[in-house]
Amino acid sequence: MSFLKTSDMRVGTAQPFPGGIAAGASLRTPCGLRRIEMVRPGDLVVTRDNGLQPVRRIWERSVTAAEMAAERSLAPICLQPRALGPMLPANRISLAPDQRFLVPGYRLEGQQDTAGCLVAARDLAEPVEGAFLDMSAKRVRFFTILFDTHQVFCVDGLPVESFLASASAIARLDEGLRDDVLALFPELATKPNAYAPAPYKVLNSVQYLPDRV
Repeated sequence: MSFLKTSDMRVGTAQPFPGGIAAGASLRTPCGLRRIEMVRPGDLVVTRDNGLQPVRRIWERSVTAAEMAAERSLAPICLQPRALGPMLPANRISLAPDQRFLVPGYRLEGQQDTAGCLVAARDLAEPVEGAFLDMSAKRVRFFTILFDTHQVFCVDGLPVESFLASASAIARLDEGLRDDVLALFPELATKPNAYAPAPYKVLNSVQYLPDRV
């Protein structure tokens, strides 16, 4: 059985998985940068907090121009280089609107300066100059990575999160991917919250402070 799961989205259907990083982005491995579409299960990735971690699954889904035209919320959020600060990101990158990444607390209203928070890309598309909804592509391929535990890893300098296999996230997966996760982590079938939560605060809405960038 191939461990590279591919699912195409259809207009009006639920996403096979939340979030995603668009093809073309590069992440850090012990052998140097690798484009996300070239990553395979078993590959080691440099993570922010836990050193080298092996990829357990990488999933792919596609969104076409027709689907984006029918539902604008499916289109990626594009971040231009330095949109969030030096090397954040280092290169232009496109993310699914609900893909979360780590933002320093000092750039968010009401958060501790020294604490990072996980924020969805769509929440920064308007307040951040250089971050915008991108409808220009004919087709976008999104990828998401699953590790043994939740991780933050750098993609073109931007610290993004891996798939968080929480009970609610697993329930929203399409059937094939849900079965795949439960086969990989069978304890989740009887203990839905056995997968460790994210070590960072997850924010559902933010007030960005661009003057602090």
